[in-house]
Order: sequence, then structure tokens, then C-alpha cells
Amino acid sequence: PPSRFMADTCIRGGYNPHKFKVLCNFIDESKVADPNFDQDDYYCFLGRLTQVKGIRTLCEAAKTLPYRLKVVGGGDMLEELRQTYPDVEFLGQMQWDEFRPILERARFMVIPSEWSENNPLSVIESQSLGTPVLGARIGGIPELIDEGVNGLTFKSGDVADLRNGIEKIWAHCFDYKMIASAAVQRYGSDAYYKTLMNLYAAD
Repeated sequence: PPSRFMADTCIRGGYNPHKFKVLCNFIDESKVADPNFDQDDYYCFLGRLTQVKGIRTLCEAAKTLPYRLKVVGGGDMLEELRQTYPDVEFLGQMQWDEFRPILERARFMVIPSEWSENNPLSVIESQSLGTPVLGARIGGIPELIDEGVNGLTFKSGDVADLRNGIEKIWAHCFDYKMIASAAVQRYGSDAYYKTLMNLYAAD
């Protein structure tokens, strides 16, 4: 499984714990090569615009704050959210080459999920570009975040705690180059392959 959360879920379901080795998802390094560390004054969300992704909770927190929020993604809630939150910039569905510049220049990315994400690639992609992550404490998300180093966490579904987290991470000083370098080392395909082969060899 790619997360400790998933392994523990399976073990609670009765599977033999000795048969599990957690191995995080990997990223193609060419996708995140030569990132731009010139952060701009906004933060962003990437994902489907559905209730379980926590987008309404995020918009509720954002509407009382002076910081710009850019939302990348489509879904059933898009038009409703555009009407309800006119100060949020909804950019619609985009491909990687279109939204990569938005992600890498953001002060941080928010993943406000309200269901148990396993090992979300959006967090891995963000950190591999040097962009810190403000993540909900649910599922496998907290495993990817080193508090104060590559992001912060907040209580899932809690507007007040999310608002507080946005204010904290906005004011926090991050080493963007270090975040990117550490993420590529951790999530790179070469590292994944070597670890996987070592696990096979050990068995």
C-alpha cells in the first residue's frame, strides 16, 4: 500500500500485518524539472469540485481572509461556487502543462479533503515543485506533511481551523528549494524502483 493509513485499514480488516510494506507513490521527475521558485501572492486548490474534496469548507474559510485563492478543477459544483464565492478565482479544468505554473508559483496548496485520501498525487506534485501544502488531517495526507518544513495540517471539515491554518502558513517562511529537492528524492521514480526491488529481494 502507498500509505500507512491504507496498511492499517487492511490490517484492521483482518489481513496479516507482516505481509505489508508501505511504499509511497512516485512521480516522473521530468514533470517537475526546473521549478520556478518565484512565489506569487496567492494560494491554490487542485481537484474535483465535489463536497468530499472539502471545497466548500475551503471557500467558506477563504471568504473572510484577504488572500487570493485560485481554484483549478471542474465538477458539478463549479457554477454554484462561482456564484456563491465571487472573490475566489475559479479557473476550471486544466491539464498539467496549464496548471503547473499556477501550482509552482503559489505560496502554498490546500488539500481540504473530507474523505480518506490514500496517498494523493496532488500533494506529491506540489511538494516536488517546492510548493508547501496545507493538508487536512485525514487518511494518508498527514503522512506526507512534515509540520513547518513542507507544510502544515488542520482538522478536516473545520472552517475555523482551516482559516487559522491559512493565516499561519501564509506567514510562515519556507525553503522552497529544499522542499522540492527533498520531495524529488523521496518520491522520484528511481528511488521508488530501488526500494521496490530491495523489498522483492528481501522476500
